Amino acid sequence: MVFFLRLILLLSVVMSLGSCGYSLRGSDMLSSKFETIQLSSQQPNSEFSRLLRRSLEVANVNVEAILAAGIESVATDLPVLTISPERIVNRPVSINPRARAAQYEMRVSISIALNRAEEILISPETLYVERVYFEDLENISGNQEEIKIIATEMRRELVNQLMRRLEAVPN
Repeated sequence: MVFFLRLILLLSVVMSLGSCGYSLRGSDMLSSKFETIQLSSQQPNSEFSRLLRRSLEVANVNVEAILAAGIESVATDLPVLTISPERIVNRPVSINPRARAAQYEMRVSISIALNRAEEILISPETLYVERVYFEDLENISGNQEEIKIIATEMRRELVNQLMRRLEAVPN
C-alpha cells in the first residue's frame, strides 16, 4: 500500500512539473524562427562572437555572413543581428582591513538590435551579466585565472540571454 501511494505521489509530481513548463536550464533551444541570420559585429573573432555562432548553429540557424559594423547587408530580406563590442567593467565592492579591495563586481554587457529590411524586430537594447568575486592577495596568478573563468561563464550567460531574446521575437 505504501509503495502504491509513493508511486502515485511520484507520478503526480512528474506530471505537474511537466505541465508547468519546467525544463532543465540550458536544454531549451532557439526555435526555427530564423533559418538564416546575418551578424554585424565590430569584433567578429571575439570569444563572445564564437560562442554566439556556435549556439546559432546548434539551433539550426545558418549564419550567412559576419559583417563589420556599418557595412550594408548583402541580402536585405535576411534578419541582421547587430552586436556592439562587449564591455567589461570591474569595480571594487568592499575593502579589507589593509584598505585594499577585497571584493569586486564584474559586469559584462553588449548592445544588440535585430532588423529585417526596414522592420525593427528587436529595438536597440543592452544585455548584461553581473558577478561578484573575491580577490586573494596571496594568490595573484590564481586570481587572474579565476577572472578569466568567470568572464567566460558570463559570456555564456550573455549568449543564453541573447538566444532567449531571439526566441521571443514575434513572427
